[in-house]
Amino acid sequence: MIRKNSFFTATTLLALLMLAGCAQTGGQIGHSVSVCCPGNYAEYREYSIELREIPAFLSDYVVVEFDRAFQEKGLSRNDNRNQLRVTLSYRHVNLNPEQEQIDPFERRIEQDVVLRYEATILVEMRESASGRVVYAGQINHLHSVTPGEFMHEERARPEFANAFRAMLASYPALN
Repeated sequence: MIRKNSFFTATTLLALLMLAGCAQTGGQIGHSVSVCCPGNYAEYREYSIELREIPAFLSDYVVVEFDRAFQEKGLSRNDNRNQLRVTLSYRHVNLNPEQEQIDPFERRIEQDVVLRYEATILVEMRESASGRVVYAGQINHLHSVTPGEFMHEERARPEFANAFRAMLASYPALN
């Protein structure tokens, strides 16, 4: 009987350690699709990108990772002549009402404040000619950080790439 309890205890401890390791490495950017597939996807070959309210430290690699994921679907980026206009917008919601006015990107002297917020990048695709929305979705991540702390680029890039790929999974690929 002692062996079974020891095995159960060891297995439980190992599982808890693995979960703690996952929690410490962060990651897990979620995704969802809100509009899918009412367009003429075979006609879309090129797209442009417009950014709205994306923090400067995120903008470069968010665009690179979105471009990579979308180009895997067979499209090319052309900001001058295109069939689709892609808008990437940033939003965040503080999860603690008392911290509503604290900017999570502003460095603060009182480092004992921990912000909990959900950061979201909204993706909207419109036909260039008609302005009609033909695909939309978002990627999002829950944060618990001190103000001014943010993901480091080398850790964030693969997370963004995976989230954009997952969000675009239902987007029809060109043949």
